Amino acid sequence: MTQPVQPPSGTVTLLFTDIQGSTRLWETEPEQMAVALRQHDEVLRSSIEGAGGYVFKTVGDAFCAAFATAPAAATAALAAQRELGARAWPTSRPITVRMGLHTGVCEERDRDYFGPVVNRAARLEAVAHGGQVLASRATAELLAGTLPDGASLRDLGPHRLKDLGRAEQVFQLEAPHLPTSFPPLASLDNAELPNNLPILASEFVGRQSELEHIRDLVRAGRLITLTGAGGSGKTRLALQAAAEQIGRAPDGVWLVELAPLTDGGQIDSVVAAALGIQDHALPTSAGAPIQALTGQDTLIVLDNCEHLIDAAAKFCDQVIRHCPRVRIVATSREPLGIDGERVYRVPSLSLPGESGAAEEVTASDAVRLFAERARNYDFSLDGQSAPLVATICRRLDGIPLAIELAAARLSSMSLKQVADRLDQRFRLLTGGSSNAMPRQQTLQATVEWSFGLLAGPERDTLRRLTMFSGGFDLEAAEALCTSETVDEFDVADLLGSLVDKSLVVADHAADSVRYRLLETIRQYGAQDLLRALGDEAVLALRTRHADYYLKLAQAAGPRLLGPDQASWLHRLDAEWDNLRAAFAHFAAEDRADDVIGLATSLLRFTLSRGHAEVLDYARPAVRRARPRDGQGCRGPAYTGAGAQHARRVAWDRRGRRCRPATGRAGRRYRQRTRRRPAAG
Repeated sequence: MTQPVQPPSGTVTLLFTDIQGSTRLWETEPEQMAVALRQHDEVLRSSIEGAGGYVFKTVGDAFCAAFATAPAAATAALAAQRELGARAWPTSRPITVRMGLHTGVCEERDRDYFGPVVNRAARLEAVAHGGQVLASRATAELLAGTLPDGASLRDLGPHRLKDLGRAEQVFQLEAPHLPTSFPPLASLDNAELPNNLPILASEFVGRQSELEHIRDLVRAGRLITLTGAGGSGKTRLALQAAAEQIGRAPDGVWLVELAPLTDGGQIDSVVAAALGIQDHALPTSAGAPIQALTGQDTLIVLDNCEHLIDAAAKFCDQVIRHCPRVRIVATSREPLGIDGERVYRVPSLSLPGESGAAEEVTASDAVRLFAERARNYDFSLDGQSAPLVATICRRLDGIPLAIELAAARLSSMSLKQVADRLDQRFRLLTGGSSNAMPRQQTLQATVEWSFGLLAGPERDTLRRLTMFSGGFDLEAAEALCTSETVDEFDVADLLGSLVDKSLVVADHAADSVRYRLLETIRQYGAQDLLRALGDEAVLALRTRHADYYLKLAQAAGPRLLGPDQASWLHRLDAEWDNLRAAFAHFAAEDRADDVIGLATSLLRFTLSRGHAEVLDYARPAVRRARPRDGQGCRGPAYTGAGAQHARRVAWDRRGRRCRPATGRAGRRYRQRTRRRPAAG
């Protein structure tokens, strides 16, 4: 048979393969391994394509292939293992390959496959041994009665694969030319692979690039701290990364939960309990974990360090100094701040683009998480539901906790009802798992926990930052956040601290840094600001915000004609949401002259960018502008360019562009359009 022209779609059987122990062979026998790898690749590709399979990815010595049927995949696996076993290898020991077979509905895109089925196949292969072929229950059921003579399936029982989720019934494919005796599978249920990682009810979704990055950090460093806002999925990502290290850490992988602790002095005893260390066997309980870990090769997940940051940092520093083979993956809202620490800021889940293209929506980890968690409520992702799910995920900033809570609301609400109520997200997104910490059961409790750990000046600064729309720079933050208790020169440090604490996002460009708040943080901060200061103080801050952007626009106006025009247009593009908020504030406060002044300064910018909504503010402002200095007319604000903006510019809604309506420019425009009439 020959390789199909198109990859199979729909329900497919995946074959994942990997050479066992290849890293060590590359280190000790690089020349021999180069020859062996070419032979290995030849065998795998020939066997897969000979059975009608499609190789959609190779990574190092790993092959990923898809088959239209499970029997074809099993035929390829058996043929490859037969040929691999018969080869004379140039290496000091034979090349052995572990394989995993799993069947399900896959998402095929750009001749590649994505989704939970792919992850399941990979984790099934990862627990196998060289020369062993494992199959999931879904594949085994399809293979019943179709295997070649002499081939059979042995039920190895349920095993938790390295995803902490549901156990998988695992089967071993057997044939006369295959070994029948293997060590226990490298699953979480293997007693020879010590760990205390929990059984989780839900499956891990997406985050493959993040996991790869963390794997690299774990290989290269001793202390890796995952930072991120509350609900960003730090703990789940750390647990998944730790699960994949089982079998690579001979003395075990251990979870130490710090969230229930209220005193940093308790850390030693909690670590000792997680490791099974008996305090009475050591001279003192203080420092017992350090003494016990000195000679061990182990990985520790130190979860939720933020409220005990100093004590957690001290413990990690002692481990790094005295336990050379111990590695730590910590989770914290902010870095621990010690030598040797490698910080990984956990991003939000990937979001679909605004285009709404089907492939973008289904490729989004945020959408896939929503769909996975909503399956219990008879939900299916299809052409009708996908755009609404994409909107929900974007409005929730891709925050995993918020998305899971939104999906849980489908138990009693429609998808549209959930989307329509996201402006009240703190009342809507409740009812998380009863097994979780109280602060992880609702979105409001999660955000309150983060705000509650802030020092007074940090919290005051964060409240004030909620005035900004879209984003802001340091100068704007200094203008708005300086107060009786916060000096202008302190704002940069406070802003940096809030970035470290994952409550403000810093977007770095080549020559500047812009900051922004996730919408969830902004909404909570705005509520917190109102509770703390009251309506009048909030109004004063809005006025301060609008006045700052009026001054910015006035500074920009003359420069929109000079050599710096491009850079100022770019800057105003970045500030458009704030400028629009200034327009709205001046209009609401009946500051007509300031509306016109803002429109005057931004005239060339708004015309070039087609921001016709400025007219909705400028027209009524011109009518309301008051006389000044005893003038009989409405004064300079009326006769200036602001009035021209309102009187001479009309919005061509069909062409979606601005055009002059009166005067010489209007006559020239009409002459051009008469010579070149519009289509239709």
